[in-house]
Order: sequence, then structure tokens, then C-alpha cells
Amino acid sequence: MNARDFLKSKRGQWLVVVFSIFLAIYSIHGFVDLTRQANTRTVADKMAKAFRELENSRPSQERAERFLKRLKEIDPGYAPAELKQALQDYIHALEKGMTAIKAGEDSVDYASQMADAKERLIKCVRKYD
Repeated sequence: MNARDFLKSKRGQWLVVVFSIFLAIYSIHGFVDLTRQANTRTVADKMAKAFRELENSRPSQERAERFLKRLKEIDPGYAPAELKQALQDYIHALEKGMTAIKAGEDSVDYASQMADAKERLIKCVRKYD
């Protein structure tokens, strides 16, 4: 039996169908991973740019507000859920800390929450990069 006869048989056709399904699944999985990786890099680049601008400007309330606005503008797109959550936690802790400072309260708790969220962000970027 040659290859042409095998592919015309039922067993050959089933083999082609099963192979095609596995190839499609593998391709989709690879595309999803590439999309996740690209979105993770985009978020990391935008955060790094926001942190550089924060470091290069003079300490003030406006500086913190610009930094917060910059972080809120980051669209995580199809980044992993854990990265999105860490980014949201960081933004939330930063907002609460700024509110506490404006009210004359202690912001140490929020600083530790920000540090924790930043650490999770770094781990996510390393994991998916």
C-alpha cells in the first residue's frame, strides 16, 4: 500500500483529521503565549517609563498625581490575569497612600502594599518574558 492509498482509506483519513486537530491546538496555544508575552512586555515597558519619569522629576504632589495618572493609562490588554491584578493592587495602594498623606494620616501600610504589588509585578514579568 502506498501513501496515496493509505490517505484514501478510512484509517488514513482519521489519522489526518487527528493530526490536524493537534496541530491546530498547538498553534493556538503558541499564539496565546506570544500574545501574553507581548502584552506583558508592553505593560513592563510602560511601567518602567512611568517610574523613570517619576525618578527624574522633583518631589511634589503633582509628581505623584502624574505618576498615578500614567499608571492608570496603562492598558494591560491580554496580559496574564495575575499581572493585571498586581497592577490594579499597586494603583489602589498608591491611591490610598496619597489619600492618607493628604489627610495627614500614616501611609506606611499602603507603602508595604505597594511594595508587595510591585514584587508580584516583577515576578509576573519574569515569568512571562
